[in-house]
Amino acid sequence: MSRLAEKVAVITGAGAGIGRASALRFADEGAAVLVTDINIDAATKVAEEIVAKGGRATPLKVDVGEEEQLKGMVELAVKEYGSIDVLFNNAVINSREMSVRDRDFLSFDPEVFFTKMRFNALSGVLASKYALPYMLERGKGSILFTSSTSSVAGEVSQFTYGASKAAVNYFVQSLAVTYGKDGIRCNAILPGVIQTESMEMWANDDMKAAFMDIQNVPRLGKPEDIAEMALFLASDESAYVNGQLYQVNGGMTCGTPMVPVVRKYLV
Repeated sequence: MSRLAEKVAVITGAGAGIGRASALRFADEGAAVLVTDINIDAATKVAEEIVAKGGRATPLKVDVGEEEQLKGMVELAVKEYGSIDVLFNNAVINSREMSVRDRDFLSFDPEVFFTKMRFNALSGVLASKYALPYMLERGKGSILFTSSTSSVAGEVSQFTYGASKAAVNYFVQSLAVTYGKDGIRCNAILPGVIQTESMEMWANDDMKAAFMDIQNVPRLGKPEDIAEMALFLASDESAYVNGQLYQVNGGMTCGTPMVPVVRKYLV
């Protein structure tokens, strides 16, 4: 397959979960992939897996909370592979301690707010800032963000997470309208309940069963489900797609809130 032949992709948070699945999928379709993650061992394993299958990949340790590292990430991609065609801003901060501190609104913690905004939203904005000049020079490029279904409605916990992803949505559409006529597209994927290592950190079995009640497909999501959408948006197949917020969530938002109740009790 060659849907991304001769393209260079940079993926943040690519050592596990959605990022890992996307790196493998992009490489399968011919892309050279800069596999970045704060966990260099995880990034290296993903890159080695790609190379073992005949693909091109380079691992790089990147703390997306550090602007200079984001700048260096983009520069390395261009130095190593000659260009940057796809930037997939996927990394988030995964901290059980911060998640606990973000549960109760009456204990709202500004430190959690600013930290999550920095890692979940600002990081992708800054990475885009450094990638855009290279894309503009060539007159084409695709920037992707991992957002969340939590970004489009209210929550009863993890307030800052949803807010940070809502900020992502704003920048996705702003970049789309600012640079779309120059050939640069920017889109977001809003996953629902995806069975990643991160999800396993906070979701217990009762929650998983409850999540199944609101799905309108027969299973929870997998990282590969998001990778397939990312592949489409990275490829030239989506050349007419710009500024979109794609909810990939098993149809959990396509019905009214009454659907799970009616489905359970209707005789």
